[in-house]
Amino acid sequence: MHLNSAAPTADTPLVPTGKKPGRWRYWTGGMVLSLLLLVGIAVAFLDPWLRRMLEKQVAEQSQGRYQLRIGELHTSLWSRAMRIQNIELRPAKNNQLWQQTTLPRLLATIEEVRISGVGLGALLRGTLVPIDTVRVAGLRLRALQLPKANPNAKPLHEQLPARIPGLRIGYVSVLNVRAAYGSGRVPQTSVRRASFTAQDVLLSAAGATDTLRLGYASSFGVQVSGALGTVAEHRLRVGAVRYSSQRQQLTVDSLRVWSLRAMEQPGPVVRVRLALPHLRLTGLSAQALRRREVRLDSVSVVKPWLAATPPTQPPPALHHVLASYLRHVAVAHLRVSGGTLRLLGIRAKPQVQDIRLGADDMLVTAAGATDASRIWYARSWELRTGRVQTAVSAPVYWLGLQGTELITRTGVLRATGITLRPTMTPTALARYKRHQTPHITVRAPVLAVTGLDFGALTRRGALLARQVEVRNVRVLIAGDGRFPLNPKFSMVTQESLAKLPVRLNVRRVVLANSSIGTSYIGPKTQREGSITFNRINATLTNLTNDPRLMTAAAPLVGQASGWLQNSWNVRIAVRIPLLDPAGAHSGEGTFGPGSITLLNTMTEPTRLARFESGTVRRATVRFTGNRQQITGTMRAEYSDLKLALLSQAGGPDQKTLLTKVGSTLLNGIVIRDQNPRGLGPDKLKLGSMQSRRDQRVSVFSLWRQGLVSGLLNSIGAPQKLAQTISEQP
Repeated sequence: MHLNSAAPTADTPLVPTGKKPGRWRYWTGGMVLSLLLLVGIAVAFLDPWLRRMLEKQVAEQSQGRYQLRIGELHTSLWSRAMRIQNIELRPAKNNQLWQQTTLPRLLATIEEVRISGVGLGALLRGTLVPIDTVRVAGLRLRALQLPKANPNAKPLHEQLPARIPGLRIGYVSVLNVRAAYGSGRVPQTSVRRASFTAQDVLLSAAGATDTLRLGYASSFGVQVSGALGTVAEHRLRVGAVRYSSQRQQLTVDSLRVWSLRAMEQPGPVVRVRLALPHLRLTGLSAQALRRREVRLDSVSVVKPWLAATPPTQPPPALHHVLASYLRHVAVAHLRVSGGTLRLLGIRAKPQVQDIRLGADDMLVTAAGATDASRIWYARSWELRTGRVQTAVSAPVYWLGLQGTELITRTGVLRATGITLRPTMTPTALARYKRHQTPHITVRAPVLAVTGLDFGALTRRGALLARQVEVRNVRVLIAGDGRFPLNPKFSMVTQESLAKLPVRLNVRRVVLANSSIGTSYIGPKTQREGSITFNRINATLTNLTNDPRLMTAAAPLVGQASGWLQNSWNVRIAVRIPLLDPAGAHSGEGTFGPGSITLLNTMTEPTRLARFESGTVRRATVRFTGNRQQITGTMRAEYSDLKLALLSQAGGPDQKTLLTKVGSTLLNGIVIRDQNPRGLGPDKLKLGSMQSRRDQRVSVFSLWRQGLVSGLLNSIGAPQKLAQTISEQP
């Protein structure tokens, strides 16, 4: 065996001498080059093929209703990206194709679409395809026609190619969107600019059922500016809208709404004009919206200006309206600042300025509406306003308030700077009404209601309060006796309180340091007389029409004190069982001391009678009244009483020869110049109060009739004559 001949040396070549290198290297290189060449060719033809395929798919899937045109399409397998530019989607002009279809009829152009980070391996394997980003810029959309909702429409993830189970996109943005809806020259709805972003979009069956997502996205944001639309015969314009699902906050800036119909007359639905500078909602969860629920942390409304015309029929309750769209609506805190409200289409036309409103723990559902611990869906409300004005018994009276305050938690209601004034003179008012009617002017610095049961007020329409207090009220009441009496029964009676359609229960009413001035034009003299009551303090207890509380043993009790003409002290107490079917009531009062000449400001111009002298030391009355009459007695202690009859045709002192003779006879024969005469109680003449009741006049007029009849009878006038004079209007 020769080892040297078999083993190669260091100089021996690895390839036998005279032979070429192995061809497998060339084959490998050639295959790589060929593959690269094929890939290059494929890439070169991929973009045109994809563009044609997309255009063809749109035409086939829409059954010829749409034509898609793509200006440029570029793919990069190396960077796993695609860029598409100048996309146009056009509807077919054949109207018959759009008669029965579930597709919207729209025009769309897109400047650019960029897709990056496509999972090619997953795409080839037919698994969930990951995509890093999808960016759409310059979308212009015009919807010409929207079809009816298709209950059989497939969700978006089921419209993907069959071999692709879903897409997972890290970030989606649609920027610089302009959209419009409507086939007319002026679109019904339009958006000047909008943007949309979404994170972690899972376009699959799992994403569709994920309760933590909305529209397949885990979070998203929307920005809209310059939106304009028409809804329910109202035009809407929105300056800007922003929503972030991560921050759960929605803001609306510069919202304006105006009715397309005139607002002077009411219609079947409410009509509004609204200017809302700023609205912010926090806690608006996209996941809750998916469940048709809204649970807001706060709603803030800044300086809203609202004019509304109420509908002819009362609208349904708010929770009934919302129930069609949402199963549950809750708001932790509602705040409105600087609001203005005007109601049109009604005669009162109230206006409220500087509204500051707050509500806590609102539940706008059927359960919230019936919850006994809630008022107007909320646990508590606070309302404060600036100037309030409205017509009362329009167009007769105008009511103005400088401010109001309402706090349901403590049962407080306050009104400040109260003014009630007629819009016409006493004579014009009587002419407008065609009968005598009070012409009332009221000014009050403050009206305060405490212990008000807002729950009873809102749920049962019952007015229940612990106390109503009014201080420093100034009241002027004017009348014109030249017109006939009102043919209807007066409403200023105890019977009217008993017949109120609402339950009334006010434990205490306080009137402090107030005054009442009255004036009256005599029907024969056509001259105006006046009299004033000053420094009035009055208290009413048990003001109620509740049969359990209002009985003969527990009637309405009233006590009042004041000064006649600021000089003559007056005290009165009344007991009125409001539910007595006969209208029975009783009272007593004391007057004096003072000069009876204080009455001349009323008796001279209206009755042509002047008290020349007379000093009343004390007068006491006790009376009972009902629906037919008033009866009672008057004990008047006076001295040096002289009365003069007057004539309108007289001289400066309004006396003629006839009236002078009549006055002499009256003072000498009829009138007792002093009472009592002489010594002893038997010398005091009691005056009989007798006067029939005319239910066309108020209960206060009935009391005045009794005082007049008792006074005249006590000074010497026969009872029948005193009664006749007292019953004259």
